[in-house]
Amino acid sequence: MLERTRGTPQGGVISPLLANLFLHYAFDMWMQRQFDQVPFERYADDVVCHCRSQSQAESLIGALGRRFAQCGLELHPLKTRVVYCKDADRRGNYAETSFDFLGYTFRPRLS
Repeated sequence: MLERTRGTPQGGVISPLLANLFLHYAFDMWMQRQFDQVPFERYADDVVCHCRSQSQAESLIGALGRRFAQCGLELHPLKTRVVYCKDADRRGNYAETSFDFLGYTFRPRLS
């Protein structure tokens, strides 16, 4: 077993509180200043941002990568991606059309 020299223990009772405090300033407040037109939901360290275009989403990912690096953080390379929210009005074909957030899979469905 390796001794931890930084961060909080996974599953530790203080981890969610510290993550919420830190990300409130590192992410929430920054988003309000830099990308106030992009609504988002954040629960602890999981975030969904609602961009209007692919170019806006790619610009946001780049800016977030730089912002997180300034704060000593990094974006998860497998979880950080652009997902096309396909529905009856949005019929484009893209590789990524579903994602998981808080235990629920968001994907195109027939209504």
